[in-house]
Amino acid sequence: MAPKPGDNAIDCTLGGGGHSLALLKRISPKGKLLAIDADPAAIQEASLRLAGEGVLGQAILVNDNFVNINEIVNKTSFKPVQVILLDLGLSSYQLDTAKRGFSFWGEEPLNMQFSGGGGGTTAWEVVNNYPKQKLKEILAVNADIGKPGDIAHRIVRSRGEQSIKTTSMLVEAILGAPLSEGSGADQFSRNLPPLQRKLLTKVFQAIRIEVNRELQNLRQVLPQLLEILSVNGRLAVISYHSGEDRIVKHFFRAAAKSCICPKESPICRCTNQAKIRILTKKAIKPQVKEISANSRARSAILRVIEKLS
Repeated sequence: MAPKPGDNAIDCTLGGGGHSLALLKRISPKGKLLAIDADPAAIQEASLRLAGEGVLGQAILVNDNFVNINEIVNKTSFKPVQVILLDLGLSSYQLDTAKRGFSFWGEEPLNMQFSGGGGGTTAWEVVNNYPKQKLKEILAVNADIGKPGDIAHRIVRSRGEQSIKTTSMLVEAILGAPLSEGSGADQFSRNLPPLQRKLLTKVFQAIRIEVNRELQNLRQVLPQLLEILSVNGRLAVISYHSGEDRIVKHFFRAAAKSCICPKESPICRCTNQAKIRILTKKAIKPQVKEISANSRARSAILRVIEKLS
């Protein structure tokens, strides 16, 4: 993204504050940062981290969903903007501390809301109330699961016997087998074969994406970010599965087109101009060294563009 001193930057997903801190170090001393997160606990935790680094005074932290970015920017009068980062998915902070059922490790209630509550669909509602066909659809679209109908059938069969209230109960439903006698949910999960752990990861991901409307919000926010970004400014998006990356890739390709005439037209007659330049011709993926340092980055996909007009 090449942030430089004096730039103004937006971190659309604050999380634990790691990316925000890195941006602030690059844009100091005169640059400002606008950081957004739907989770009020993340805002509180990150503010302490930034304060400890002596850079909180350069940041505006907003507890909201990034899909409302236009309203947030207008309310805070945060312009111009030279750098925008959108890191999608779940932060390590939420996985490690939220206790809302984001992970199948341990025993937690089925919530999965980024905001922590206060309205909206929860994972409990998705798992216990969605029709089997709807469950099948979100498992296929949100996580590319090979046989989504089989998993949806197991969940529906299990909830017919009793309500699925916790992560361990959901694990039992997905795998079609009870936890080992005397073993805790965390120990049970750690003893699972890699393929079963991968399946659980995908199912939990699919439900979380549905709960937080992540794909819908991504489609809505991308045009807003491009509008907010200053000419020659850069936007970087980090996605974590093919559904997200497909949306980002197609949006960038469309915005980079200089001609939108029909394919059968022999001569370009439109007055369209490319809005962006794609800086990552191929998506950037983490190398082995990066994955060994942070295994959660193994599925990350980075795409970066520069605004032309």
